[in-house]
Amino acid sequence: MPVKKTKVKKKVAKKVTTSELVIKTKTEWIKNSLANKKQYQEKYSKSIKSNDEFWKKEGKRITWIKPYKKIKQVKFSKKEVKINWFQDGTLNASANCIDRHLKDKKDKTAIIWVGDSPKDSQKISYKELHQKVSRAANGLKKLGIKKGDRVTIYLTMIPELAILMLACVRIGAVHSIIFGGFSAESISGRVNDCKSEYIIRFQSLLF
Repeated sequence: MPVKKTKVKKKVAKKVTTSELVIKTKTEWIKNSLANKKQYQEKYSKSIKSNDEFWKKEGKRITWIKPYKKIKQVKFSKKEVKINWFQDGTLNASANCIDRHLKDKKDKTAIIWVGDSPKDSQKISYKELHQKVSRAANGLKKLGIKKGDRVTIYLTMIPELAILMLACVRIGAVHSIIFGGFSAESISGRVNDCKSEYIIRFQSLLF
């Protein structure tokens, strides 16, 4: 008995280019946004036309221990490249990330963390983050870590990584982050390059 040949039509998937892919923003997000397209364009235009004046104003959005007077000092040449911003001012990045939000945003979420399982998650408010970072900073000082010391933080992507980083910044210690999946050789190289005096790690991450 002869076998009938059936023609099979091949379906070719339509290639979507970047220019064709448009993801519309939700109306709710637009209403809650801090700036719309017009405001962004106006600010961008000011930053180009009056660069120093623009950053003189924008720099005041954060908290300074010692306010700055110099805006920027830049130099681009074949022999030297120098870029300094607000170089005569003094601030604490940890305080800017946390403390300045405590007055009116203490109960708002500062960190959202999700583990390997979506069920394993945490929401940390600014108030809770402030308590955790302050506790960690005091713990670091108790260990003898002080301003200018170099600390390597070797942890996985957990909330404690951000907490310890902010704690180092709070007391003025220099911190170097090493991803928890690096090999022993990679870790050794980074620790030696940084000349770290302290290493923070998990007990289970021994190598």
